Amino acid sequence: MVLKLIKKLAIYILICLAIVTLILETNGGHVDAFYEKFTTPKVNSIIVGDSRGFQDLMPSIINNSLANSDYKLPIYNYAFTIDQAHIGPLYRKSILKKLTQQETKGLFLISLTPLMLSSSIENNNDNGEFIETGAPPHNMCFNDKKPNYEYFIKNINYFEFKGIFKKEFTVHNDGWMEINHISDDPYQLKSWKSTQMDRFKEMAKSSKPSDYRIKSLDTLVKTLKDFGDVYLLRLPIDQDFLELENLYFKNFNDSVEAVAKKNDIAYFNFGTTDSTYFAFDGHHLNTNSAQLLSKNICDSIISYKRR
Repeated sequence: MVLKLIKKLAIYILICLAIVTLILETNGGHVDAFYEKFTTPKVNSIIVGDSRGFQDLMPSIINNSLANSDYKLPIYNYAFTIDQAHIGPLYRKSILKKLTQQETKGLFLISLTPLMLSSSIENNNDNGEFIETGAPPHNMCFNDKKPNYEYFIKNINYFEFKGIFKKEFTVHNDGWMEINHISDDPYQLKSWKSTQMDRFKEMAKSSKPSDYRIKSLDTLVKTLKDFGDVYLLRLPIDQDFLELENLYFKNFNDSVEAVAKKNDIAYFNFGTTDSTYFAFDGHHLNTNSAQLLSKNICDSIISYKRR
């Protein structure tokens, strides 16, 4: 009786495992925003950032535009969202885990926002208190396994299995997130932007610009320079969104520029979207604008290297 129960339980577990594996292998990039990032091999070149970097920086365009350079490509998009992507020791550790750490000419693009260089008012970073603790990628031991059952077990709360049918987004094999079915309804776009701006205001209330995070950025830059060239980026957002950020973190550009100058690297500030780029919610670009921005960043890199 016990043996039969064990056999039935084993069969049930195997069936569940097979179903989960099938979902992860065929729809991992639709049901979870981060899963795919933990299933790809280690890389030599990497994109760092929050959701702007996640959605606005396209490795396929960068790889094509810099195909004739001396960089060790392809580059991989290892950006997340602001809840995970604060610059600090946890993100740095995960980035290094994703790198081959070979002595090659890697390319490292660090997309920065004021909140990435901020800390929760409630946390003492010097005592090892970080708001991003416990979130992926910081809770992962392995970020290059396919399928990655560790991620599924530890972060099942991030999965939205209805995404199999809705397909609101696609996370590609190169780590880039594509938002599908962006509305062209001006009222919908206005609503999305209002939601994003309200979310920023709420986060700003419980956060503050952090010298600790700025020092961590300097440490990250110095670490990555051992493996290649590092470029700091501020991606384009709508003017009113930019004004909100500048009101919150008045010397953001000066702080980033200081890190860049200290390490003899470039800081490319793309300012506002104006008529060049279209941000469908005020601070995330649509696909056409992401393509253009990625190409323009490469042009800036090429010009910088020729100076």
